[in-house]
Amino acid sequence: MASTPTNTILGIDLGTTYSAMAVIDQFGKSTIVPNADGHPTTPSVVHFYEPGACVVGEEAVKSVVADPANSIRFVKRLMGEDIKMEFYGEEYTPQAISALILKKLKSDAEESLGHPVKDAVITVPAYFNSAQRAATAEAGRLAGFNVLSMINEPTAAAIAHGLEKFGDERRVLVFDLGGGTFDVTVMDIGGITFKTVASDGNAELGGKDWDDRLVNHVAEAFAEKHGEDPRDDPQPFQELYERCLAAKLALTTKPKAVVPVNYKGKREAITITRETFEEISADLVQQCEETTKLLLESQYLEWSDIDEVLLVGGATQMPMIRSMVEALADGASFPGMRPDEGVAVGANLAGVLRHQPKHPALKSVRAALNAQARAKKNPKDKPKKEFIPKVEIQDACTHPLGVIALDADLNEMVVTIIEKATPVPAECHGRFAYAYDGMTAVQVEVTEGTGSQRDEVFVVGTIVLEDLPPRPRGTPIDVIYKYNINQILEVDVVDVETQTIRSAKLHLLGELLDMDEAEDQVAETEVR
Repeated sequence: MASTPTNTILGIDLGTTYSAMAVIDQFGKSTIVPNADGHPTTPSVVHFYEPGACVVGEEAVKSVVADPANSIRFVKRLMGEDIKMEFYGEEYTPQAISALILKKLKSDAEESLGHPVKDAVITVPAYFNSAQRAATAEAGRLAGFNVLSMINEPTAAAIAHGLEKFGDERRVLVFDLGGGTFDVTVMDIGGITFKTVASDGNAELGGKDWDDRLVNHVAEAFAEKHGEDPRDDPQPFQELYERCLAAKLALTTKPKAVVPVNYKGKREAITITRETFEEISADLVQQCEETTKLLLESQYLEWSDIDEVLLVGGATQMPMIRSMVEALADGASFPGMRPDEGVAVGANLAGVLRHQPKHPALKSVRAALNAQARAKKNPKDKPKKEFIPKVEIQDACTHPLGVIALDADLNEMVVTIIEKATPVPAECHGRFAYAYDGMTAVQVEVTEGTGSQRDEVFVVGTIVLEDLPPRPRGTPIDVIYKYNINQILEVDVVDVETQTIRSAKLHLLGELLDMDEAEDQVAETEVR
């Protein structure tokens, strides 16, 4: 590959079930970097086999059945939560576990490329909230990456597809159903401009839920006949899960599959038809359908306004999903793309477009842009030097951000400062006032989510402005929200009279390990 230590940007799709990575190859094309086993994707599974040592990927998957207590999968669904998991007496946060997965990817990429890799662009679901995004960024840093930026998965997929058909202006719906998360996003693509119109989704809906339906169906059928439930014991449960996962994959291309179950000396081969699988997961498909419809309705869009539909994420390979989307998207085209690799490729391209616009990989893009520019000018004009394009990638805020304030009667209410679907980066202001006479400190509670009451939203952090001179009720205070391209929030609280400012990147992750301690923990954990 043509990447060198000075120009390598690794695009990483950090997935719930599988992860992938991409770089620019010797032919100037973004391509998937195989892992140490030679495969394009790596299972996002970690198994600890002794204190301070773990395996990640395919070898870890093999260990899940034998030693489920020391294995962890689907950690992406825990990102942003204030929890810790213990393995061999050592506690790990979700972002520390994710860092071990990223550490494995980094090692495999360096082995494949033959040199160190430092810079990375990491993708996140569009519907991830601030805490989940902050946790992902921290995981990247813990793994030893310089995280140049994070990018929404649907945006990355659109970039991977958009540069394949450079020059066309079109509106694209990205239907992204991965192993653990679901996003549906409408984007406008024109040249090297990628603009998110709107996005919706569910960070707790994905292929795993279809797996669970199949596992429960098979376990209940076995229990009904034999009076024993394999879900009651961790090891038999994991064995059943793996067999149901294999059956789900088989049902993608075959009308039926057989799941063998062996528990407490009793055996049964349970046949699952595609029709049965679709029946037991029909409500999950309906959730995807309703979310897609509501997104279009919120933007007053018809399907006739959509030119193309991109199916992204491994779970979109289920026939029931493709059939549902095709039935909805009457008249839209379905360009082919690898659902499990396109996001990593798009992340890599986004990094190069933003940070290395003169990269040889962009030669054809620059040539097309220069041709367009020359076509608009008088042919007698003297040609200018090559135009270096500047990519425009504009995502939108997926969750409204606000503050808990008091009304005139001193009742709590939520005031929205940044509305949902606001283009990012964004800076929005709100003016508030002292609630009581003689106050010397002001507390700002930052909220995320839709609602007017405290119990309807999530308080993501608190900032306190202290040592203020006592003043009467009504003294003004400005609150400034700065939401950057990674959709991580910074807040300024300004005392209007003295212009005293308190700024903070919110500590969105609760009581976490000290950063230095966390770095040491991940660095000292042997990963293979």
